[in-house]
Amino acid sequence: MGHVLPFDSVVSEPITVKGYGSATATFDSIPDPETNFTLFSAKGESDSGSGILLRIRPNEDVAAAIEDVCRRHGIESGRIFGIGSINEPVFEDGRRVACLATEIAIENAALEQTAEGLRATLDASVVDTDGVIYHGRLARGDNPVGVTFELVIVGN
Repeated sequence: MGHVLPFDSVVSEPITVKGYGSATATFDSIPDPETNFTLFSAKGESDSGSGILLRIRPNEDVAAAIEDVCRRHGIESGRIFGIGSINEPVFEDGRRVACLATEIAIENAALEQTAEGLRATLDASVVDTDGVIYHGRLARGDNPVGVTFELVIVGN
């Protein structure tokens, strides 16, 4: 389990990848005293642009953290990309993955203004320690980060 490390990975067949980047910010791998792991952490400055690199710490709800950060930075809509871990993920349809050591990949996610306010919708793939893969929309307010969650939020 764990995030894919580019220098330790081999791709079995050619693929096409689209990405977003920043000229002034990056994710850097640094030791984290809270988790006792070396983790990717957002570093750098930005005076312009409409994107955010975000690391969510343990026990914070993923959707709430995204919404709070975007609200503080004036981002009202956008696309969300990310990977991380959640303690016993819960989907909107009520399914719960009974595993503390999951890995999550955001498949399709958006941030938008709704009648209830700013909302992040997160469709994700979840893999548990037995290799079982689950798909669905993560429930707001019921998905605390396990070790870390790294995200790129691209504002519209």
